[in-house]
Amino acid sequence: MQTYYNLESIPELTQDSVVTFGVFDGLHIGHQDVLKTVRARADADGLVSVLFGFYPHPLAFLAPEKCPPVLMCLPKRIETLEQLGIDIAIFVNFNEQIASMSPDAFVNNVLLELYRAKHVVVGYACQFGKDREGNAALLESIGEQLQFGVTVVPPTQLNGLPVHSTRIRQSIARGDLGLASQLLGRIYSLSGTIIRGDGRGKELGFPTANIEPGEQLCPPNGVYAIRAKLADRWLDGVLNIGIRPTFNGTKFQVESHFFNFNEVIYGENIEIFFIEKIRSERKFSNMRALVQQIHRDIAVADEILAQQPTVT
Repeated sequence: MQTYYNLESIPELTQDSVVTFGVFDGLHIGHQDVLKTVRARADADGLVSVLFGFYPHPLAFLAPEKCPPVLMCLPKRIETLEQLGIDIAIFVNFNEQIASMSPDAFVNNVLLELYRAKHVVVGYACQFGKDREGNAALLESIGEQLQFGVTVVPPTQLNGLPVHSTRIRQSIARGDLGLASQLLGRIYSLSGTIIRGDGRGKELGFPTANIEPGEQLCPPNGVYAIRAKLADRWLDGVLNIGIRPTFNGTKFQVESHFFNFNEVIYGENIEIFFIEKIRSERKFSNMRALVQQIHRDIAVADEILAQQPTVT
């Protein structure tokens, strides 16, 4: 897959395309239905498949105070899009140039001129152009006028309700990771860099790796059974999200303890998959009580993970 991060870097296409556009945060099962339609149309018509996406979310530019937390970091999106068979992915910063384009200008200047779109595939709730004036119906109308095909993919439903990123964020925020994973079509995960902590876990006999999650959405504070991908290795462990009240902490931290692992991995990238929540975070009366609970958490996590199929 060819990947580009600004409009200026995209080489002139030599082949007509099927294009879709949007934020695609999470690449959930609704997004996957759109992308399967793109891939099928490209295969049927001998066209190249193109995704034009925005990262970060357009609200980071339009209304930062309303910008939602991220469900999937950009490298993970790129990796997943490649697995889904997209030929070209472009992720750009939403800026004044894009924000000021009328729907007609967006279609003509970006989709038709830049990407040579012969067919455009969108979800039912798509919005585009200045002040989000464009929608699926307008795109179909423009397609008829300018003679390019348009496919509007109907909502993907789960349990009788449409699948969308807001619903996934709500389920993660309330700790319903099972529903979130169903909506995503995969186990929810965080990707981040291993950073230095204060060494408290090692002092207690449980060395930990602190993860910097950036703008990604974290589940509620508590202890989780996790599976982690570190380069080409898989690690099992437990993870604590919170402020560590036993130590009168106030700083939010994401720290993991991996079983049978004691390597120095500062600066390395890791992906954490949340398998199951074990308990909520709470304050213990002393270190002995905390250590005893950690032993119990590890035993519970080990049992959970022994029954969990390998993450793919």
